[in-house]
Amino acid sequence: MKHILRNILPLTAATGLIMLILSGCAGDNAAEEATFVPAADIGHDGFDPDPAEPEQAMAGSSIDTAGVDWCREHLVPESECTKCDQTLIQKFKETGDWCASHGLPESHCRICNPEIRFPQEEIPRSGGGKSTDGEIEVSLYFRPNASECATDGAYIQFASANTAERTGLTVQTARGSRHESIIEAPAEVVFDETEAVVIASIVPALVSRWLVSPGDVVREGQALAVLQSSEITRLESTLISACAAYEVELKELERHQEMIGKNLISQADFDRQQALTEQARAEFVSARSLLLSAGLDDSDIDEIASSGNLSNRFALHSPARGIVIERVARLGQLLEAGKALAVLADPTSMWIEARLTEEQLKNVEVGGELIFESDGRGLNRVGGEIIWVSRFLDPDNRTGIVRAKVIDPNHELHAGEFGRAKIVQEDGLDVVLVPKDAVQWEGCCNVVFVKETIQRYRPRKVRFFDGDGPFYQIASGVEPGEEVVVDGAFLLKTELKKSSIGAGCCSLEPVG
Repeated sequence: MKHILRNILPLTAATGLIMLILSGCAGDNAAEEATFVPAADIGHDGFDPDPAEPEQAMAGSSIDTAGVDWCREHLVPESECTKCDQTLIQKFKETGDWCASHGLPESHCRICNPEIRFPQEEIPRSGGGKSTDGEIEVSLYFRPNASECATDGAYIQFASANTAERTGLTVQTARGSRHESIIEAPAEVVFDETEAVVIASIVPALVSRWLVSPGDVVREGQALAVLQSSEITRLESTLISACAAYEVELKELERHQEMIGKNLISQADFDRQQALTEQARAEFVSARSLLLSAGLDDSDIDEIASSGNLSNRFALHSPARGIVIERVARLGQLLEAGKALAVLADPTSMWIEARLTEEQLKNVEVGGELIFESDGRGLNRVGGEIIWVSRFLDPDNRTGIVRAKVIDPNHELHAGEFGRAKIVQEDGLDVVLVPKDAVQWEGCCNVVFVKETIQRYRPRKVRFFDGDGPFYQIASGVEPGEEVVVDGAFLLKTELKKSSIGAGCCSLEPVG
């Protein structure tokens, strides 16, 4: 600060008993010696009651303004800054461009003229979460703090402990954490392709009737459709012949076992019969396998083998449990052997596919965590583990796919759901988490009110990142373990603004 503010200002709070003490750099001892100074005389360098959108605000050290005619400290062109070059004051006064109330050119006074904008302020939004010499640069999603203002060294003092309790202030303890950067991207839920099953038959077949519809959950062995095929009768007759031959060879093997036990035949004769029996069994098993591949189940095959009845109609059975996601074949359509008739998927196994930009893909690794929020059910979050990161980009939209496997077995996702994917990564930097309601924009700075005693609360300037959920990630200004005001922070902010810059000279605005 260019001057030390030592003032004791009576405030009118909800209880009428709050006192704001501006002690400047000298601390509490200076407050004891302070004399009263009217609020209108208090400087508030850098105050902007209605700054541009966050992404357009000129931000102290967050933006490299090298080579730009801009004073980062006072937010005016460097060549016209009367704070830095007081010889310019007379020139502005001679032209009648002077605000005597605030000691600034009228064309620079944002208090009197909130709509003031300079071309240098139109700077694109920069990314957050960068590190410079171990320090965190805060994203321009939030307005920057003034380098010097009346908030420096101030604190709010209640007349008594009972008064403080009656105001209804609540505090929470700030806790340390690691800074997390969050990548967000559009995403879609799809079935796990590794668990999908294609239903087909090894014989040419015509679908005469479907027994299930898309979306139906089917069990293993359940009949899906009734098919017709001339080829199936040939396989059935092969099965009957193989079954009969196998039964004959089994009986012959039993007879040979009795004879070798009585030494009526040689070991070679017995071994030969045993081989013939194994050959017949193999042909029978092969015939059964062909019918299973055609779509029949074991009970159907046993019925054909025992009864000997042949038919060109048979039921197509599901080889696995799943949900019918597609009926490929149409009624009356004759399909070639091996053509897909339907597709099943496991409803408990899902993928989340997010589309990331080229720059985002560079910061994602297999094994990381992904959180999906459905558009239709934004309050529900489902976690996933990243199992694949695309190494090529879509030529049309220049995005790549990141695939995550849903790890919650009790999820209620549906294939085709759209939503947002969040990929959270820690970068090793230390931050402090505070509730978002604790951070207040008091006119020129983002502040958090820290409880020192039950009667005393000190505003701290903070730099911070957005956070996931109800917390901000504080880069500087608050230490882990300190108690910050949550409910009632707005009241303290209101009193701070009224006393530091003059009541009614600016609007009350939210952070960011």
